[in-house]
Amino acid sequence: MITKHAIDILEKSLTYDVGFGDLTVETLIPKDLNCKAFVVAKENTKICGMDFVVEFLEKNGISCKKLYDEGDYIDFKDVKYSENSKKRIKILEISGNAQKIITYERTILNFMMHLSAIATKTYEIVSMVEKVNPNVRIACTRKTLPLLSMVEKYAVKVGGGDTHRYRLDDMIMIKDNHIEALGIAECMKRVKKVSFSKKIEVEVDNNTQLREVINHNPDIIMLDNYNDSAIEEALDIINNYHLNGFKPIIELSGGITEKNVLNYAKHPIDVISMGCLIHSAKAVDLGLDLEKI
Repeated sequence: MITKHAIDILEKSLTYDVGFGDLTVETLIPKDLNCKAFVVAKENTKICGMDFVVEFLEKNGISCKKLYDEGDYIDFKDVKYSENSKKRIKILEISGNAQKIITYERTILNFMMHLSAIATKTYEIVSMVEKVNPNVRIACTRKTLPLLSMVEKYAVKVGGGDTHRYRLDDMIMIKDNHIEALGIAECMKRVKKVSFSKKIEVEVDNNTQLREVINHNPDIIMLDNYNDSAIEEALDIINNYHLNGFKPIIELSGGITEKNVLNYAKHPIDVISMGCLIHSAKAVDLGLDLEKI
């Protein structure tokens, strides 16, 4: 299903990009000209989206040869260069009709640059956190681009992170506005009627709320926008309650980035969710180098 969705995104992106035709290519490039080209990485990159791109290109008559695999990490510190060489590593070889390859260039690069950015950012943060707390999961949020959520969360997974909810029907998640509308007790009363197969998570903004919420035994408690001292107090509350035979999964969220994540990871918690994995991932630098046959 994810592959079909990704191919559909690529096809629609290409249709929008080309319009009624690529005026430059159709004017300059002979219809019968074949060529070879390479997708190249120009900086550290966790490769993501390449399998989708390969299937898309081969579906359109362009041959592909993967030089690296989906999920491989390209680290430029491991590569030696001569003084005059370009800093780039070939990751995918493609060959076929030159008009198609040049026309498809921006569509496939934009797609891979975006997904690889998310995978790279996730991988680098997960690698940092593992040194401090190997037991904590790094998860994304639903702060995604319209219609791209599925592939963006796939990129988080490739980077070693957790996808959290894909959609609203994955689990019950009671947030501040739900609590504001009905109150904690009424929210919990109503969600207990939902299928046993759905986990229940509750977001709390302070430890007064936490003390009330924990009495309802939710599966997951999210401590939102907590500072160090509040986290420590919250963990004491939860650990004391654990003596009654119940301990929820503990998630931290709110304003957490690669700059401060280690301050949160040092605590004995289970999940750190970070919107920045997706909404602040800077596109990695990929290019297409063409070679005429």
